[in-house]
Amino acid sequence: MIELPEARTIAKDLRKCCIGKTIQSISGNFTDHKFTFYYGDPDTYHELLKGRSITAIIDRNFYVELEIENFVLVFRDGANIRWYAQPRAFKKSKLLLTFTDGSCLNITTSMYAVISVFSKAVGWQDTYYTKELHSLSPLDPNFTLETFLNEINEETEKLSIKAFLTTQQRFSGIGNGVCQDILFHAGLHPKRKVHTLTGDERSSLFLSIKHTLQRMVDDGGRDTEKTIFNEKGGYHTIMSSRHFLEGCPKCGGTIQKEQYMGGSIYYCPSCQK
Repeated sequence: MIELPEARTIAKDLRKCCIGKTIQSISGNFTDHKFTFYYGDPDTYHELLKGRSITAIIDRNFYVELEIENFVLVFRDGANIRWYAQPRAFKKSKLLLTFTDGSCLNITTSMYAVISVFSKAVGWQDTYYTKELHSLSPLDPNFTLETFLNEINEETEKLSIKAFLTTQQRFSGIGNGVCQDILFHAGLHPKRKVHTLTGDERSSLFLSIKHTLQRMVDDGGRDTEKTIFNEKGGYHTIMSSRHFLEGCPKCGGTIQKEQYMGGSIYYCPSCQK
């Protein structure tokens, strides 16, 4: 899933490979899209974008955007974006962008994905995207401890820490994936209620958000996700399906896995209270 570290990494790599390239064709298996949600008719994408060049790549925490002259192509969630220097046949393709130099971008879906094309003049009237446009990245210098604490109020104090961090787009780019290691480094249990946190624990959580996300970005994304070159990200996740059986790196204890809020949570019962 695209979360903040992946959006940053994907956008950085796409800038190296795709800026200035001209689209020759757009195709894909658009009919088999039970879990791929297109904005606009994907059968019109080719006519809209052929002959146009990629002018900018933008990361928006949960989103990756390709500006294609006066149009925008947006990816979110489980959109797997892969770049290839030479043309080839693909068994699966939810969207295939072929450039005039023969290179291409192929997009497949893991779990579910959103793909959207719209003109800059009209925009995309999507509630989540609109909120994203006005959201402050947790890695923005203006995202301060005060900003973080202002999100804690009478309503959010009733939530678990996981729900507080990952719902309602309070903290853009933080989903269930990155939340796991953030809470581990803060020493906090994902089910714990926000109102029970002391002042020091709230500060510790804020710092863990900053430090953990920055390290994930610096390392090229999480190792549970892949880059556009089909390589694992360089950040070694701790609380993930890939590594939880290795045990807690702090105390050596067993990491617990549970289903919670529609997904899996991982935690060390000794180190996370």
